[in-house]
Amino acid sequence: MPSHVEHNAASLSVRKLKVFKVLKQFNVYELNRFSKFIRSPYFNRNDSLTRLYDSFESVIRDESEDSTISRGQAWTAATLEDKYRDQKFRKLCSDLLRLIEEFLVQEELDKSPLHKADYLLQAILDKRIEGLTNSSIRTAQRLSAQYYFRPASYYYYQYAYERAIYALQGQDIDRSKAINVEEIAGHLDTFFIAEKLRYYCYALARKPIIDRDYDFLFMDELIRQVEDNGFNEITPINFYYQIYLTQQYPDDDKHYKELKILIAENIETLPNIEAKEIMDMAFNYCILKINAGDEAYTREIFELYKQFLENELLLVNGVLDPWNFRNVVVSGLRLGEYDWVEKFIETFQDRLDERYRANAVSFHLANLYFYQKRYDRVLELLREVEYEDPSYNRNSKTMLIATYYELDEIEPLMSLLTSFSVYLRRSKNITSARKEHYHNLIKYMRILLRTPVKDKKALQDLKTKVEATERVVNKGWLLSRINELI
Repeated sequence: MPSHVEHNAASLSVRKLKVFKVLKQFNVYELNRFSKFIRSPYFNRNDSLTRLYDSFESVIRDESEDSTISRGQAWTAATLEDKYRDQKFRKLCSDLLRLIEEFLVQEELDKSPLHKADYLLQAILDKRIEGLTNSSIRTAQRLSAQYYFRPASYYYYQYAYERAIYALQGQDIDRSKAINVEEIAGHLDTFFIAEKLRYYCYALARKPIIDRDYDFLFMDELIRQVEDNGFNEITPINFYYQIYLTQQYPDDDKHYKELKILIAENIETLPNIEAKEIMDMAFNYCILKINAGDEAYTREIFELYKQFLENELLLVNGVLDPWNFRNVVVSGLRLGEYDWVEKFIETFQDRLDERYRANAVSFHLANLYFYQKRYDRVLELLREVEYEDPSYNRNSKTMLIATYYELDEIEPLMSLLTSFSVYLRRSKNITSARKEHYHNLIKYMRILLRTPVKDKKALQDLKTKVEATERVVNKGWLLSRINELI
């Protein structure tokens, strides 16, 4: 029995292995660097692991989709043994995964010179190494002065540096110098305030979506500190305080205008990931205004997206997230910028993460075709598709409802309304409030379909009900179709 089990395991493809899936996400440059890393005797002295990686790498670099090897073949390549041993093979894969983790740590460390300077000072302190102290302090000072970005983490590095200096002062490097506890506390306060504000803003932004109150200690005191002390030279605090104001006072657009000025003048002083988070907050404000009926912000957000796409500030490590991809398309379609949107989808589809690309491209092309009234093309893309992402799945069904109506395909429309209603009732990962949006669309569509065209009073009553209902998906489209019949 065991040999039969091992025979079956040996025949399985390596593509299902966790370690292989991780390596598959490396680009060609990362594969090259890891190949050097794993051959370094400092990090790895197990030749079997090197050979196992080489067998995986040969499959990964082969661009054909069906390229693979079996686990038995990978085992033989790694151990030079013909008889496959599943438990030992799993151990090899686990050890290789551990090396990958060490490599990723080293990659991040190489990107963070301030971290390296801090660790060097800590090593000198821990080991009491004489002769390196002054040069290491000068190195830390030089790296800090040369570091261009000023996120909250920069002030943490300054705190760590000053803390190390304080500890080294206890080793008699210069007893006549005043101790630097004020600098330590100041940098720590700056880091704390900036990060606390950052995540408080995230919580405020998510509150309407998940209907949850987050408990943040000292926020009133912290806001007063910012207001009283200014922190005008601290870029992240300025950003997050201004974002906080846009969230607390959305009706006063002067805070958004101040945020736009800050973005224009200082966004490049933040690392790409944090810069994108701040821009997303600006986009969220525009979306809030659009949802409140201020259509001028549709043009505002569209122009912002175009601006940030041009300088690639929307991309993180060359990747565009699907949420921003969606918002670019939607804002462009609402403004009738169909040619621009089509070119955008064609140009930026390869910048989407592969995991989301197929869903995003097919859905948003269908959305473009719907706006262009090319309804047959919409059906081609959506009728046979069941999206893995629940949001795409729901929205594609909503678009199909509108498409069937436009084509006067009443029978498939009625069938879709029934199946969609069942889907919503069975779905456990959709909030009740969100379900209500879709159920209302289904309800009012059914009323519209059974209302005689000549019964203008009934149609007017339906319009009044739809207008009075706050939660209705595709409400504008539905009202426009009722108005056509009145």
